[in-house]
Amino acid sequence: MSIEKITAFPEITFAVIEGDNVASITQGYYDIDKVTEHIQTCIGMVRRYEKMGYYNLAKPEFISEVITTFTNLEVSKKDVIRANNFMEITGYKECNRVWQLPDEMKVQASAMLKGFYITYDTVKWEDFSVEPIEDDG
Repeated sequence: MSIEKITAFPEITFAVIEGDNVASITQGYYDIDKVTEHIQTCIGMVRRYEKMGYYNLAKPEFISEVITTFTNLEVSKKDVIRANNFMEITGYKECNRVWQLPDEMKVQASAMLKGFYITYDTVKWEDFSVEPIEDDG
């Protein structure tokens, strides 16, 4: 058993572009309660798959199975920008994913992202906590 701490950033669901700037973004899971509930649901899903024998070659891991596979969270801002989910983007042609925006707009969107620290037990995943990453500025 060990305690690990990772960062997690909810994926973008909505972005507003005004001219050459990102005016605002909305992330899917924006508060501790919603992130906590989302992770609990995904842990339950992995545990059910584990009982069914789905992970017969390697034991599931919290980050790769729970966070990366099942949640709408990413472990870095860069991964949020690269996400391939459809997003609602207004004010910029027919773009429906942030990674399709010009580089400067991707940088702006990345700077607006809010994230969380997730501290978890590597054996008993259900023992985890979520706290916001405070802004540096």
